[in-house]
Amino acid sequence: MSAATAGLTLVATACEQQRPTSIGRAATRETLPSGIERVTNTLPDDPTPTWTLIEELRVGSADGDGPDVFGELRGLVVLPDGGFAVLDSQAQEVRVFAEDGSHRATYGGEGEGPGELRGAHGLMLDPHGRLWITDPANGRLSVFDPETGFVESFRHNFAFYAYIWQGTMTADGRIVRPTLRPQGFEIYDLNMELVESFSQPDDGSRGLSAREAAQQGEDATPSSFAWQSRDGSRSGFMGVPYYPRSVRYYDREGTVWIGAHETDPAGYRIARRHLAGDTALIVEIRKPHIPVSREERDAAIEGIRERLREQGADTDRDWSKIPDVKPSIVNLFTSAEGDIWVRVPSTGEEATWDVFSADGTYAGTATSTALNALPFLPPLVRDDKFWAIVTDAFGVQYVARAMITPSG
Repeated sequence: MSAATAGLTLVATACEQQRPTSIGRAATRETLPSGIERVTNTLPDDPTPTWTLIEELRVGSADGDGPDVFGELRGLVVLPDGGFAVLDSQAQEVRVFAEDGSHRATYGGEGEGPGELRGAHGLMLDPHGRLWITDPANGRLSVFDPETGFVESFRHNFAFYAYIWQGTMTADGRIVRPTLRPQGFEIYDLNMELVESFSQPDDGSRGLSAREAAQQGEDATPSSFAWQSRDGSRSGFMGVPYYPRSVRYYDREGTVWIGAHETDPAGYRIARRHLAGDTALIVEIRKPHIPVSREERDAAIEGIRERLREQGADTDRDWSKIPDVKPSIVNLFTSAEGDIWVRVPSTGEEATWDVFSADGTYAGTATSTALNALPFLPPLVRDDKFWAIVTDAFGVQYVARAMITPSG
């Protein structure tokens, strides 16, 4: 659990609880003395799916050199006319498609000139229907019109680089991005002028380097395996399989959602916070954890050992660090209508999302056996449509659109 999420837990437990009000059979709501709303949802052990995601469009190809052959997608937006655009970071291109999946335009390309991209890793849609591309290697954000192409660019210091852009575009045209400061955010207008910033004091803590952690032993890093090559020339970290980590999502209303695995009682917790740090809503979900099978555990261990061999490091590790249960939350996002979708592990091959109304009340569960959505790039939901970047058994990427259909 992150420090931020731990803080939320303390807020909730330290307050004197008021008598909860029943919401149907599965949820209770209470207002804490601090004014925070807390909703507790108790889900059945194996809930019957409420909705099934039925794929109706898939764009992509494993072969050829057309615009539907995707290399490495790091952004997806749905356009006002029902089409969509993607950012292919391998080609450094923005590709625009119509509602029926036909290709409309390609912009960008590797380079430093106007409208060209280097290291682009994020795609946003502003209220005017324009595409904003984060381009950290060129130190700028570039803006494209889906119909006519490059419009303008703005100089910007990104300060740090992540695989996927960590910020968001709000519905009213503000750009929110996290900073290196703990719990820090900066807010810009559409001229990339800084209009507001938030941060909390640095507690002075410093994480161990890989070399220090490897020298101190396995207990130094409970969430990762620190390694050092036998000749001492290389070192690094490998994440502990199935170790629960908190997840974050910045929504288009300008708030942040934080989700975390809970141990006692079993389940998970999500909280909505304003950028200034105030918590507005806490949603607790009570549901059984899903065990890590022996086969899954053995496969994970062998994968770690193989990577350690490649680095010339010792392969003996404290495998007891691997949890016995899977993390209860994979990722989360909010729909255009404000519903909360939480990706959770499942007992079978289907992908599963718990869905909550904007007030935190459990609304049902959506499943799909065909949509292997990327875990690090949240899907998009608009009305009865579900959009996601998915992969097949060979790791080929596609854009899929599915109908959200009542089950049964």
